[in-house]
Amino acid sequence: MTLMPFFPHRRPSAAFRPVRRPSAGLSLMEMMVVIGIMMYLLLIITQIFALNYDIFAKQSKRTDNEVGAILAAKTISQMARGALDVEASRTMSGTTYTSSDSQLVLRLPAVNASNDIIAGVYDYVGFYRSTTETTKIFAVTEAGSGSIRKSGTRLVTAYNTALIFRYNNPALTGANRVSLFVVNTQTQRNITLTTRGWTSIFLRNR
Repeated sequence: MTLMPFFPHRRPSAAFRPVRRPSAGLSLMEMMVVIGIMMYLLLIITQIFALNYDIFAKQSKRTDNEVGAILAAKTISQMARGALDVEASRTMSGTTYTSSDSQLVLRLPAVNASNDIIAGVYDYVGFYRSTTETTKIFAVTEAGSGSIRKSGTRLVTAYNTALIFRYNNPALTGANRVSLFVVNTQTQRNITLTTRGWTSIFLRNR
């Protein structure tokens, strides 16, 4: 048997070591494709955001309208609660208000802090659309001596386009029921949003 010569293990010399080459980076074409995809995704996200914002803005305006119109009808009804009769006209805070299809003046019994009616003392309240701020409805109050009500003017609602009163008696001072119709309108992104509210006020007529 022929024996093979034994050579101790030797590490390969540097000349025979494999050379690792750095991996190649993205080419210009690949980079342009990546940028194009990112721009496309950004465009989609932007469109989704714009659509959601538009829906939110319209819903917000619609809610403002609904709250404004309904709250206006409710506020006027509450302020008129217990009214005795419709006044033909009344001068309050230096301005004369006249009951009509666009204004309403009511006479109410004055009530003290104990919720007791003050004999012979009356409060007056008027509802109207402003002639200078035509989208706003205001309520003006003239409180009698000792009344728990406060004299002054308060905003009922904004964005109003119609305030209509209807009476069940052609002689307004003899009416015992007043119907109220309110229309609020806002424009959002060239779309007009309209909300209507209505109620009836029943008078005591005594």
